[in-house]
Amino acid sequence: MITDTRHEAGAELPETKSRLPQLVALGLVALLLLGFAAVRALWPEPSVDVLSGTTPVTAEEMAAQYGINVTLIGVTAAGGLIDFRYQVVDPIKADPMLHDLEALPKLVVEDTGEALTFSALPHRHATELELGGSYFFLMGNTNNAIHPGSLVTVVIGEHRLEHFVAQG
Repeated sequence: MITDTRHEAGAELPETKSRLPQLVALGLVALLLLGFAAVRALWPEPSVDVLSGTTPVTAEEMAAQYGINVTLIGVTAAGGLIDFRYQVVDPIKADPMLHDLEALPKLVVEDTGEALTFSALPHRHATELELGGSYFFLMGNTNNAIHPGSLVTVVIGEHRLEHFVAQG
C-alpha cells in the first residue's frame, strides 16, 4: 500500500510552505508603506519664507494687479480648513488662479510666520470666472496655524496684503 505522506497529521503542503515567505514579505512592505505615510502626514513641511521679495499693497492695488478682492479668510470645519473667499473684479487677471499653482494665494500667520500654501491646484467647478462672481478655495489649516482673530498676510505673486483678520 502506498501512502501519501503530505496528508499526514501535522504535515504542510508544499504550496503553503512556499507562500509563507511571500505573505510575510508582503505584510512587511505594507507596514513600511503605512509607517512612511504616517510619518509624512505628521512631519511638518519645510518652512518657506513666502514674504521674501514681496511688496506690501493695499486691497485696491491687489485687486488692480490680480483681478480679485479678498472678502474672507475663515476658519471652518472645526479649525481644520481655511475658507479663502474672493470676488472677481477682472476675470482676465484672476484667471491664472485656476490654472497656475504659483498664482494661488499663500497665507502667512503674522505672529508665527507660518505659511499655508497649496501643493496642488484645488478642485473647481467654474471653468471661467465671471465679473462680480464670488469664489472660494479651501485649504488645510496645517498645524492649526490660523485661528479666528489671527492676523494673516495674503501673498499672491510678488505682492502681499497684510493684516487680514481671520474669521471664525
